[in-house]
Amino acid sequence: MNPKQLACVILMAFIGVITYVGQIVHKKVKDMKTAAQTAVDESKAADDARQLADILLTKAKGETDELRRFLKTWSSSIGKIQTEQEMEAAVEYTNRERGITLVKASKTETKTNAADLFMPKLVISTITIEDEYAKVLNWLGDIEKRLPLARVVSCQITGGSSVRQIELTVTLESPIINLAAKIGKDATKKS
Repeated sequence: MNPKQLACVILMAFIGVITYVGQIVHKKVKDMKTAAQTAVDESKAADDARQLADILLTKAKGETDELRRFLKTWSSSIGKIQTEQEMEAAVEYTNRERGITLVKASKTETKTNAADLFMPKLVISTITIEDEYAKVLNWLGDIEKRLPLARVVSCQITGGSSVRQIELTVTLESPIINLAAKIGKDATKKS
C-alpha cells in the first residue's frame, strides 16, 4: 500500500471515530435534555401540587378558625383537671372557700371509655351538702366556675335540718380530656 492510500485509510478511520464519538455525545446530550425537561415538568407539577395544598390549607384554616379559637380558649381549663384526684381537690377547695362544713355524702366513680381517645375517662361525683341557702347556691356556682367542663347530671334541692338551711344533692360528670390524642381519619387508620 502506498502512502496516499494509507493516509486515506487513516483519515477515514479518524473520520469514523469522530462520527462515532459525535453520535455518542449527541445521544448523551439528547438524553440530558430529555432529563432536564422531565425535571422541569416534575418541578412544575410539584409547584402546582404545593399551590393546591396551600389553597386547601387556607380553606381548612378558614373553616376551622372558630373551632381552633374555641379550643385555645378552653385549653387552660382542660389542662387544670386531668385526674380524679384533681377533681376531688377542686370540690374540697370550693367547700373550704365557701365555708361549707356539712358534707353529708361524697361518692366518686370513674368510667373508662377506651374507644374514645379524646375523652378516655369520665369522673362522676355525687355530693350531698347541707348549709344556708345562699352558701349552697354560691358553692354550686363556684363548682361550675372551677370545673367548667363538668356537666350537672342531676341536682336535687330539699329542705335542710333548719328553716334557713337546704340540702343539695348534685351529680357532676367531668370528662378527663387528652388534648394530645389524634382524632379523625389518621387516628382510625392507625388503630
